[in-house]
Amino acid sequence: MALGNLAKRCIFAFTAMPTVAVLLWHGDYARWAFVLGLNAIASYEWAKMISAVYKEKAKFISIFSPICTVALTLPWLEYSEYKDYILHISAVVALLYITIAFAYINVKELFPWLVLQIAGPLYIGLWGGKCLELFDWGQGWEECSRFLVVMTTMWACDSAAYFAGRYLGKHKCSPQISPKKTWEGVIGGTLFSIFWFWIWTQSGFGPTVFDMPLGTAIAFAFIISVVGQMGDLLISALKRWSGIKDTGGIFPGHGGVLDRADSFYLAAPIAAILLSYYSN
Repeated sequence: MALGNLAKRCIFAFTAMPTVAVLLWHGDYARWAFVLGLNAIASYEWAKMISAVYKEKAKFISIFSPICTVALTLPWLEYSEYKDYILHISAVVALLYITIAFAYINVKELFPWLVLQIAGPLYIGLWGGKCLELFDWGQGWEECSRFLVVMTTMWACDSAAYFAGRYLGKHKCSPQISPKKTWEGVIGGTLFSIFWFWIWTQSGFGPTVFDMPLGTAIAFAFIISVVGQMGDLLISALKRWSGIKDTGGIFPGHGGVLDRADSFYLAAPIAAILLSYYSN
């Protein structure tokens, strides 16, 4: 008997979470490989969605895009010697994409194709790669705790929004992009993510990951929750525009990397920026 989608999701979640936890705990190189690998796959999924609209246009871009994404992620590695060359790498990537567009793309489709394709490596690699700053150097839970809390806050928001929307939802939030998303779900996801994040602050009842007072914790969690849900809508809009239901199938029952990490890619760099300002 075939397993239902919910059963697949639960089985995969219970097997994948320990694997992710071990990788993040193990040390810097395992964490870097984890993030770089996910970014490469996410970029492949992004390029595939754009190619679904602009058919038979530079098909090799789905391989080229992950390479550029990894190159744009590398400067964010801790103590990376590439950090001083982030503008140089970005310029080279942009020039390569422009060259491909001029060589392979019809002039009537050139600008939208170019903007949408180059947006993948820039968004996932250059922007999303900043999540690496949430890690501290070394092995252990403390060194990856900030990353874990931000990641699980996005999961908590997503799950709470789903259940709040399913059982309480009446007012559609963005019917053209995500017909099932409701304002009740948005509010439920935001409130639960604030609660989850607060647990790991100095006023919460869990280990103190973020040394910040209650008011700051609420504001911080509210911002990353709202931004994360905007990231969710961004990928939903891209999927609806391209006519693709799931960005990939790497996660059974969940879809692709962009299906699972859509909110994280927009929110995690914001979290890193806010923590940098707060610590200073």
